[in-house]
Amino acid sequence: MRLTKKPSGLRASQRFDFVSDDALNRTGQSDIGMVRRARAGDESAFSQLFERYARPVTSFLFGIVGSRDLAEELMQETFARAFTLIGSLRQEAKFSSWLFGIAKNVARESSRSRLRARQDMALEEVNIYDLLDQSEGPEMLLIRRQALLAIKKGLAALDEERRTAFALRFLAEKSYQEISEITGWSVAKAKTEVHRARLELRKALRAFI
Repeated sequence: MRLTKKPSGLRASQRFDFVSDDALNRTGQSDIGMVRRARAGDESAFSQLFERYARPVTSFLFGIVGSRDLAEELMQETFARAFTLIGSLRQEAKFSSWLFGIAKNVARESSRSRLRARQDMALEEVNIYDLLDQSEGPEMLLIRRQALLAIKKGLAALDEERRTAFALRFLAEKSYQEISEITGWSVAKAKTEVHRARLELRKALRAFI
């Protein structure tokens, strides 16, 4: 059954709000139950799915596009599409892989629409301080900031497949089986791409290892 209307708090033109980790921990229902209710038109169920997956999807997209603002924008688009398409999801237990597949396609379309801007984007100024623990001393903050910038540039230098593999494995914390389902690769290829991405990023982080 397809959703016949959009919930008032989940319009594609609106930005979704992040929620706290405590809110995520309070959602005790399984994905299957929430997906089943969302497919039946329950708007609160889709909101709960958003609460559970907004952060990991944004982390995954950040790993691909290298920009926090753009990652959040693409996360919004990902959930807007998921809301529209959830009625077509046949395997409710595969919601996570299905959702990250949408996110991957959204990121790919964004990259294509921006043509060859990937290298420029790698040098784009990002508010790295948003990712740092401000309670640490200035020396440690500087080291961490330099390391994060090195990771960002290293990710931008990876080709699309390796960047996707790394982001899914280490930022979205997906298993190799889940990476295979999201990308359409074999499990062996997923492992190979993750391994090669790690080797390339290690070179970018030699000064910090």
